[in-house]
Formats: sequence, structure tokens, C-alpha cells
Amino acid sequence: MPPSTTKPAAGLAALAATALCACSHAPKGPNVLLISIDSLRADHLSCYGYPRATTPAIDRIASEGMLFEQHMSSSSWTLPGHASLFTGLPDSIHGAFDTGHKLPDAAHTLAERFQAAGYATQGFFAGPYLHPAFGFAQGFDSYLDCASYASELDASAMQDPQQNKELNQKSHSDITNPTVYSAWQKWLAGRGEKPFFTFLHLWDVHFDYIPPAPFDKQFDPDYQGSVTGRNFFSDPSINASMPERDKQHVISLYDGEIAWTDSFVQKIREDLERAGLLENTILVITSDHGEELFDHGGKGHRMTLYDEVIHIPLVVRYPASLPKGARIHAQTASLDVLPTLLELAGLPAPTDVLGTSLAPFAHDPAAAHPRRAVSELASVGRNMRTVRSLEYKLYDDVARDAHYYFDLAQDPLEKSGLTDFETELGQRAVAGYTTEVQRMEAFLNAHPPQAQESVIPEGVRGQLEHFGYTEGESKQPAKAPPPK
Repeated sequence: MPPSTTKPAAGLAALAATALCACSHAPKGPNVLLISIDSLRADHLSCYGYPRATTPAIDRIASEGMLFEQHMSSSSWTLPGHASLFTGLPDSIHGAFDTGHKLPDAAHTLAERFQAAGYATQGFFAGPYLHPAFGFAQGFDSYLDCASYASELDASAMQDPQQNKELNQKSHSDITNPTVYSAWQKWLAGRGEKPFFTFLHLWDVHFDYIPPAPFDKQFDPDYQGSVTGRNFFSDPSINASMPERDKQHVISLYDGEIAWTDSFVQKIREDLERAGLLENTILVITSDHGEELFDHGGKGHRMTLYDEVIHIPLVVRYPASLPKGARIHAQTASLDVLPTLLELAGLPAPTDVLGTSLAPFAHDPAAAHPRRAVSELASVGRNMRTVRSLEYKLYDDVARDAHYYFDLAQDPLEKSGLTDFETELGQRAVAGYTTEVQRMEAFLNAHPPQAQESVIPEGVRGQLEHFGYTEGESKQPAKAPPPK
């Protein structure tokens, strides 16, 4: 058994570390465009080996830059996943691991670092858990909500849920890609002379799966059944036991959403090229979490930490520093994005993060790297942590007092949990887990936490409840595989 470990800690949050000095003149560094595609699991991108041509635009960007094959999110849902992306810290340190918590004011975000370096900073988001109430607006000159219900989400009052059932579906049925793209184009046309750090959140891959034509039929043109991608989570008839033909149609609609969103990535790339900015822009494509499509008997996310919900893409294009077509097989994590972008932009290396820059992989595929990824889930009754390497993945399911690991070489789909920790692999898994927990504890000792609860405006809290978010995007119990 693994040694006794701490839980994904409630109330822990990041402290600000040494602040970057504001530049006295405009910086000459590259632009940075960070695109996060919500709910995008890596194994459904064609550049990650998926047989369907879901992502021709992202594939092209990968062929012109670097693709990280084994990239893991810090969690399996939006709030902590993006908080780690923005801070370079795991969930139990940045503190924004559940609805009642936010990134503290003292957090030192990517936007704040670029803003302090003299960059123009702009963010566009389209999902409720990226609302400023959760601390994500820190460091942005402008941070725009592109959801159709934005004004209602910000309102100080809301209608009774029982009298406005239509509103209850707005988040999951919202179509935001065109709105985000329009806002991006408007901003790009009016940008100033400063280099920019821009964050684009593309929401529409998140359920419901309702891609417009022709993407709705692109991967399943002959389907004649009655199942649609609407009410994906709330409809009990959409489940692992449904007829296989219907199940595959649901998956094809998810893929259609990916292909539709990829078409906007292509438009964004073309905008940069027309503006003469593409070659001097660090272009990053990633996600906050994946999506279970019945892989372990469930659906959605925020339930488990299996690979389908934490294995996410990371593609980085920057011809000035990165080789073309490089594929990195090392274990990497979302925490690594922040130090990577700072190094590529020529900014000082951060000392207040647990992520490690991936830039050295540009010159050395065997570059030194921790080669383990920590993921945590401390929400909706779950309390678990995983530590993953290329060889193993160890689960510490605190809420169930269960500990097990997977041999990823023999069981890449994580179907048979192992509890024999006396084997060579089991001992390596325990040692790796212990090392990562000790790293986090050492960081906390050096950076005492400052917990900060989110003060969510009543309207925002009401809408989150309305959309089912405060109870989690799943009410299904987490299912661990039976130990062997």
C-alpha cells in the first residue's frame, strides 16, 4: 500500500512570488496566443492518431511545431484545469479546486506575468467556470464573456428555476465559437503596437453535442435513429448500455463538434497570417480536460481521473525557437505550459511554480524533466489524486480509502487496477507518488498558503446552480476498477 498521504487539500492556495518588474519601454518579444478548447480529449484528434480526420487545422499546426503526446491536465473539469494552466501549480496548491474557491488575489497568473512585462493582455471566455468570480480576470487588460447568457450570469437576481426551465439548458446548448471568433477579430483589427498575450477559450466541444451542418453528419451521414447530442448528460437513455449504433452516433457528434471548432482554429491562423503576425506568435493549442464517452461505464467529466478525462492535447508552434514536426513522448503536464511560454518569450524563469519548461525538448528529445504528472479531483464528493508516468498510474482514492495502480504498458485503457505494491512496478509507483507529494509539501513549506473562498455574485451562483454545476457535472458515483 502507498504510504499515508494528504488529501487534495481544501483551502490551499497559491502565494504570489517575486513580481516581474514592469518594463519601462515596450517589449520586443513575440506575441502569445493560448487557445484552450474545452472538453477536448487528446485521443480524438487526428494528429494524436485518431482515425477520423477531426482536426486538419491543428494537425497542420502540429506539423509546423511540437506536439506533446503524453500531456495531462491537473484535473478532470474546467475550474481547476484552467487554474493550473494559468498558475503552473497543482490544484491542492492554487486552491481553486471547487465551486466555493477561486484563484486568490495573490496568485501570479500567466496574464499578470505578461502584463508586468509590458504586453497587451486580452481574454475571451465562453464557459461559466472561467467567470471573473473565480479569479481568472487577473492580469487581463480586458476579459470578455462571450456566452449568450453573459448578462444573465452577471445579474444580481435570477428567475425561479422552476419557472425558467429553458434557462437551465443555456450553458450546455450554447453556441459560442462564432461569438468568440468575432470578438477576437474585432480586437485583432484594433490592437496597438505592443506584443500581446491573448487567451481564447473555445467552449463548443463541451456537451451538448450539437454541431451545425455539415459537421453534424460529417462522421455518421447514414444514421437514421432518434438519438441526438442534446441533453447528453441529463438524458438517462444516453448511457453505456444503449444500443451500440446509437452510442457510436453520439461519439460521432462529439467528433463533429471537434471538427467544427477546428475550423475556427483555421480561421484564427489565417487571421494571424493576413496580419503578418503568424511567424512571430507563439501559438498554443491545449485543453482543460477530456471527456468520458462510456470508456469506464460513465459519461462526461468531473467524476474520475482516468486518461479519457485528463489526457489532453498540447501543440506549440513558434518557428523561431521550435522545430517542425517534433513529437515529444515524455510525460508532461498542464503545469508546464506557464514556464514554457515564459521561456519562449524570453521572460525570466519563474521560481514560484511546480511546472517545468518544455522548451529544452526543442533541442534535446531526452531533456531532463520530472516525467510524472499529478492530477487531482476534490469536488462533488470525490477526493482523489493520481500520479502518472509513462509506465504506471497510481490512484489514491481518499474518499473510498482505495489505492491501486495500472501497468500502462500492459493495460493502457486502465481496465484492471492492481493492488500488489510489492512488485517492482508497484514499488516504483509508490516511490513516484511519494516523491510528487513531497515536492508539493516542500513547495507549501516555502510558500505558505493563503486560502481564499470565491465570492460568487448571487446571479452567477444562481446560474451555476441552474445549470447543475454546483452539484458537479455528474451525479454518478465514481467507479474504480475491481482490484486484482
